[in-house]
Amino acid sequence: MNPSSNPLIMLVDIFRSPQDCFAALYERSAWGWQPFIVLLITPFLFWGAYFANVDFEWLKAGLSAQMEATNPDLIHLLEADTLLASEIISDVMSRTLTIILLALWFNLATRQGSTKLGFWKWFAASSVVIFPAVIGDLASYASMLLKHGQVMSYAADLNSVNGLIKLPLTNPWSPFTSSFPLLLPWYIFLGYAAVITWTQIERAQAIVIATLPWVAYYGIWAITIAIS
Repeated sequence: MNPSSNPLIMLVDIFRSPQDCFAALYERSAWGWQPFIVLLITPFLFWGAYFANVDFEWLKAGLSAQMEATNPDLIHLLEADTLLASEIISDVMSRTLTIILLALWFNLATRQGSTKLGFWKWFAASSVVIFPAVIGDLASYASMLLKHGQVMSYAADLNSVNGLIKLPLTNPWSPFTSSFPLLLPWYIFLGYAAVITWTQIERAQAIVIATLPWVAYYGIWAITIAIS
């Protein structure tokens, strides 16, 4: 392993050589704030571009028709600025909460090893784990431009499975598919790389640690929808 030589190279190494990225992050935890900040900036850029390109009257008509059946009391909130703020806040809060929960999980799950790392160390690692979402934001932007903005807001984000299957708001699985990360295998791989690089935990156990929180969360959610 050759630790990334500077913060910009570290961001590139997330995709090119994750172990080099984590090796550098182990030595310089402060570098973990860079992927975290980028993750919070890109939703502003994507959703700003989306609402600048979409035919809002077309979007409002489509959302109103669906919300009549799901949340009729909220139809009056279908304004461009309100929806823009809602989408940005949703992405920012979702990413921040995911990183915090992953950091807590890694911190707890690796305590039995000989190398014990603090919460903020794992917070930096978790920011790297979620960083491929930036690629999803870029893909969402490109897709939106190719479609000339004619895509509903709930199906515009290609970071989620719903960006592909485009379930309407009236479908009970829509919240689940809108939350389920399309890049989940990548997140799991990066989580595995972090555990392997930073601890003495065996590979099989590292795979379990990297996979379990995702399977548990989305598995329980899916079962709840299926039986309700």
